[in-house]
Amino acid sequence: MTPITPNDDLDASDTLLVKADALIHRHRSSTLPLADDLPILTDVLGEDLPVLEDIADEIALDDEVADAAAAATESVTEPPADSAPVVVEPDPAIIAAAAEAAAKAAREEASIQAQAAQMRMAEQLIEFDAHIAQTLESWISNELPQIVAAEVDGMVERLRIKTLAHMRATLVPDLSQKLSGLLDATLNTPEQD
Repeated sequence: MTPITPNDDLDASDTLLVKADALIHRHRSSTLPLADDLPILTDVLGEDLPVLEDIADEIALDDEVADAAAAATESVTEPPADSAPVVVEPDPAIIAAAAEAAAKAAREEASIQAQAAQMRMAEQLIEFDAHIAQTLESWISNELPQIVAAEVDGMVERLRIKTLAHMRATLVPDLSQKLSGLLDATLNTPEQD
């Protein structure tokens, strides 16, 4: 490996600059004016350009006018050193009017916010009412048939049990008596040959 010398860096950078310059010239538009075709400032503005001394005199004059105006302003705005500071008392009527206007604006804002809150509450109540109606309808359609079916099944079972008990209490003795009477009549009748 050979060490790189500063001359090698300079040669490499020179080569790179030459290539970049050639690339720029190759891609430059043919419609752009060449440096020789550019107008000179005196051609554009004319021969009556102001001289630097004239401009310097105008700037100095403007500075003198500005300094004089600043001095006049300072002399007007600075109170005399020996006089006491002037305290301006606020007008109570202006303060009361401002307070009343602020209170009125606050009342109006509170009223607007209260109306907006009432509207939101009414909208929420309408949505809640619709939700209640929908929930009740869904519950009744899902749960009531099961409740009615369970109650009907229970009623049928109770009715069957009561009917069997009542039948045993009233019908069976009556049938037993009738059967007993028939058997007695059949068994007690003499046979006739």
